[in-house]
Amino acid sequence: MTIDWITVSAQIVNFLVLVWLLRRFLYQPVMRAMERREQRIAVRLSDAQEREQQAEEQIKRYQDKTEEMQRKQDEIFANAKEQAEQQKHQMLREARDEVAETREHWQRQANQEKQEFLNNLRHQATDAIEAIARKALIDLADAELEQQVVESFIQRLKSLDITVRKAISDTIEPVRIVTTFELDSTVRSRLTRAVHEHLIEGIEVEYSRSPELLCGIELTSGGRRLSWNLADYLEQLTARVEEAFVPTEPAKD
Repeated sequence: MTIDWITVSAQIVNFLVLVWLLRRFLYQPVMRAMERREQRIAVRLSDAQEREQQAEEQIKRYQDKTEEMQRKQDEIFANAKEQAEQQKHQMLREARDEVAETREHWQRQANQEKQEFLNNLRHQATDAIEAIARKALIDLADAELEQQVVESFIQRLKSLDITVRKAISDTIEPVRIVTTFELDSTVRSRLTRAVHEHLIEGIEVEYSRSPELLCGIELTSGGRRLSWNLADYLEQLTARVEEAFVPTEPAKD
């Protein structure tokens, strides 16, 4: 069997021409189309990645804003709760202060009314006791009582200590003796002698009357006063009556 090299050569040439034609008109356009498609796909992938990154950043910003809003919301709730507690405590303090002030006002008012009542009762009681005592002493006053008053006063002159005696005697003015009752000449002479003997020898003695002494006798010399007076005892009685009405302080908790 012989080989037809012309035919073989023609087939080889045809094959090469076919390969060139396929490469020129089919392979290269397909490759360029595939490259363009790959480029478009790469651009789209890049855009998609960029959009994805932007979306992730947006989501991150949203998450940060959400967390910030949640934090602010928690702070607002905490502040509102704290303010509510402070307002509650303030209202409770104001209510307690108001109640305490009202109670204190009532107590002051009650104490004031009680004190006014006790004062009125004390004054009425002391006035009544003093009036009764004065009337009784006036009704009982007689010559014997007057004599006892003079004797008691003379004994008081005798018992003066040196300091008081010197203070009363340090004057050049007349000595004044005031009595509730009228003194006769004999009693005046006795009192004058007692003054000269126990106070100032030869000093002038003046006598007068005063119903305010209440069965008493009073000596005044140089601004000094020496007296024996039933009114003094009555004042002591009045003071004791007033002390009996002094309100006691309530026990503190």
